[in-house]
Amino acid sequence: MINRLFIILFILIILSITVQTNAQNIVHEIGLGVGPVSFRGDYGERQDSETNLGNTGFGINLSHYLNFAYDYNGSYFKEHFKLRTHMLFQNINLKHYGRYAESSSANAAKLRAMYGEVIAFEVGTGLQWHYKNIKTYERYFNAMTPYAGFGLGAIFSYPYNDTSLPGNLGSVTNTFPTFLPHSGEKDPISNDFDSALTLNFQVGAQYRLDEKNDVFAELRWHFFNSDFIDGLSPIGNQNKSNDWSAWFSIGYVYYFDSPK
Repeated sequence: MINRLFIILFILIILSITVQTNAQNIVHEIGLGVGPVSFRGDYGERQDSETNLGNTGFGINLSHYLNFAYDYNGSYFKEHFKLRTHMLFQNINLKHYGRYAESSSANAAKLRAMYGEVIAFEVGTGLQWHYKNIKTYERYFNAMTPYAGFGLGAIFSYPYNDTSLPGNLGSVTNTFPTFLPHSGEKDPISNDFDSALTLNFQVGAQYRLDEKNDVFAELRWHFFNSDFIDGLSPIGNQNKSNDWSAWFSIGYVYYFDSPK
């Protein structure tokens, strides 16, 4: 899996360099965003508001943009799209919420005692589309433009799972049944490093402050092709999807080169 991830990222980087080499008057921009990250994995009940709010942590995203709008050979693509490369960090503490953890049964007590943490890094690249012509937007201060984007990447996760009950998590005495290993199946609890491909989408709005500075607000969704980003993959029909996360961030964009 690791080799496949690096091969795909290497191809994406080569494509980015190729695009950059074939263009002139490229404007380089760098953006930094911070905000809450809601992790949707195997802690808590699906579509439960307490789960969605409770399993929320902190994220930082650093992005580099290639702006081709000032190339001499203009086109719709160059005037509305930027090439975006990102590095992300997220840290989320996880617990079980919902009706199955709130009852007075012994199994509910096992769920309430279980806790986890995800520390993850992600790198990737993609395209960002701007509603307004980029040159028109950047010509005027105090202007705003909506945008949307998508991309591919790789996530590298360091999960940790444990219980406040006596003994090691994974034993019959302290672990909810769906997290107990069955004969011939993979252990549903892991504290091992995991990596996966990611598919990400963004929508946001960018506001022009002056020639060198913008601010933005953004929603992001990251979908992973692994169910072990949080180190859990419960056994049963309730485990219907891989892990994913939702971000909200506000941030700042700096233009290294003044648009011409």
